[in-house]
Amino acid sequence: MRVLYFDPILGVSGDMILAALIDCGVPKDYLRRKLNFIPNVKLKVSPVKRHGVSAKNVTFDIKRAVKVDRFIPLIYKSRLPSGIKSGAIKIINRILAVEKKIHRTRKLHLHELADTDTLLDIVGALAAIDYLKIEKIYSKPVKAGKGFIRTAEGNMPAFNFATAELLEGFPVEFLPIAAELTTPTGAAIISTIAEPHDSLLLARINAVGLGAGTMHVKDYPNLLRIFIGEIDDGLRDVCTVIETNIDDMNPQDYDIVVEKLYKAGALEVFLTPTIMKHSRPGTLLTVLCKENKDRIVAILLDETTTLGVRLRHAQRYILPREIVAIKSPYGIVRAKKALYGNKVKFSLEYRDLKKIAQKKNISIRELRNELMRLVEKKILK
Repeated sequence: MRVLYFDPILGVSGDMILAALIDCGVPKDYLRRKLNFIPNVKLKVSPVKRHGVSAKNVTFDIKRAVKVDRFIPLIYKSRLPSGIKSGAIKIINRILAVEKKIHRTRKLHLHELADTDTLLDIVGALAAIDYLKIEKIYSKPVKAGKGFIRTAEGNMPAFNFATAELLEGFPVEFLPIAAELTTPTGAAIISTIAEPHDSLLLARINAVGLGAGTMHVKDYPNLLRIFIGEIDDGLRDVCTVIETNIDDMNPQDYDIVVEKLYKAGALEVFLTPTIMKHSRPGTLLTVLCKENKDRIVAILLDETTTLGVRLRHAQRYILPREIVAIKSPYGIVRAKKALYGNKVKFSLEYRDLKKIAQKKNISIRELRNELMRLVEKKILK
């Protein structure tokens, strides 16, 4: 699987994303053609250095600015591919919704964002990703500055209001730098198209791109790095593993804890007997999840006797699967069907078997054997 992996070394902005993608091999002429729906715009790509490291910098020479309320109509009228159009409109709508929420106004100007630059950065980035034929996009946590910076409205937080809103649910690392490290445009692009992951394993790196920001930060290279690479075709996703060892909890209490963890979005929850310090028998409680990590940690801390949890990321090799509904003499029974090469594997949904066995007052073992033969004929035919 061909993937793109964002590594915000210091910051993220729309122009840094576009510059890094160009540095990965996207032709400038290709981008110029894609961006010609705005007349009299010149794309300029320049080699620069940040703390001795070579990177690309992108600027636009714009003869006539485009107002914010013209962004989406222009995209609709353009000859851009439908995927780029829909992606750009989604990102722009997110930015506009956040700005309207913060400033409580219907008509809005993107303030210190250059309006037309914002549109060009978004469309250019999506067009570049389309050119690279990326199948999946991941990102390390983005960076945010601390303290205050001077703006047209006065002193404002370095991690500005719009950026914070756009990054809701996305991991952020705060650095001791009084500067706007991540802009609203950069935040909107990455949080819309990328899945956060801070330790992705690439089977092969095909290209590395570096995009430089215009701001010079003392002692830090203001760079965004992008990796284009491959992950094993069998690797379908990544997840977070949350675990804790417990030796002083009433075993009866695990039932409600497990139930709450599943309701919070856990993929799997399991308990493993273990021997802890001083030879005390204990339980290793393990949770696999892809989202709501903070909520799951809160449940473990609130609902169990643990004093802490461990987190790590794991890569899962999982088979492509689907849920199929099979008609049977007892009604609809669901089965999970998975493909492995030329082989087909399937298993019956236990809750359906339990419901039928209780309703018909028959042995669940005999019911499973009967339905397995029926499902096998229908799935494998």
